[in-house]
Amino acid sequence: MNQQTDNMYIDDRYSDEALRKREEIREHISWFREFLTFGTSLPEHIRRRYGLEEDYQRYKKLEIQVHRMPAEPDCRGYGKEQRMKELCEAGRAKGKITLAVEKAYESICPAPARDYLEEKYQELLYLRGMVYWKDYDDPMWYKPEILNKYGIDHKEPRETVLKQVEKAYRELDARFCRMTGKKPDADELFGKPAVRQSVPAQKEAPENGARENRMCRRKGRRPGF
Repeated sequence: MNQQTDNMYIDDRYSDEALRKREEIREHISWFREFLTFGTSLPEHIRRRYGLEEDYQRYKKLEIQVHRMPAEPDCRGYGKEQRMKELCEAGRAKGKITLAVEKAYESICPAPARDYLEEKYQELLYLRGMVYWKDYDDPMWYKPEILNKYGIDHKEPRETVLKQVEKAYRELDARFCRMTGKKPDADELFGKPAVRQSVPAQKEAPENGARENRMCRRKGRRPGF
């Protein structure tokens, strides 16, 4: 028998290496879901594999500091202002690593879980709502975990907040469309970016010029007059 010819009929999808890689991916997906759902610690080899180590270590360090905080201001001068500052830093660090893990999860998961997709859809609705309401501190609307994740500082002037919301919405909308096949709607909500709007005008000019030249040649005149 011809070994080389026989190998042509071996499906690479079922080779030992392919099976090992698929099993490894399934393991990573499971760890990401555990972290996103329950806050389970991520193994070091996975953190390093997906470039998460730096953000993860900062998140863990600030998380430990928050747990060690005294519940009330004390005689050591640990006041309310310092406590709030550290809580905000910890919240931003958690939001950053959460977003990074989500993107890593989406990059290797061919079919994200339904509850995960529903969660992303609710975040899209929340960001869309921020375009219309102005009282971001209203307990009914205030969701610091979403604001921290997408880098939105609701204390900034409204114009700045809307720019941050647009950036977050466009990125999340693009991710959601890749996962579900949904049609993007960010342009309907915010309008097309200025760069994209200028493209049709740039393309139209040469076409108009070419059309004018053809008409001039038919009439026996030089173009431009």
